[in-house]
Amino acid sequence: MARPKGEKKVGGRKKGTPNKVTTSAREGIAKLLNVYYDSGLMSEDFASLEPKERIDAVARLAPYVMPRMQATAIDVSSEATASLAETLASLACDDD
Repeated sequence: MARPKGEKKVGGRKKGTPNKVTTSAREGIAKLLNVYYDSGLMSEDFASLEPKERIDAVARLAPYVMPRMQATAIDVSSEATASLAETLASLACDDD
């Protein structure tokens, strides 16, 4: 039965405590990949791929080692754009 609304949570993991199963699974996968990499088989397997497959593999692995860039929006409405000359003129006036 669910606890009534408003009652404090009792028992279970505390907030922020890592999941032991997830941690051990990640460590196991990391060990497996390290052995595969250190043996040289990973390089051989990668080299044996067709160029298209190689690019696909790199594209799939990239998010795990490089952060994904966030899209940037630019407002180009007529109200928001000022000519270069106007911008320079306003900056020159601010210094005086």
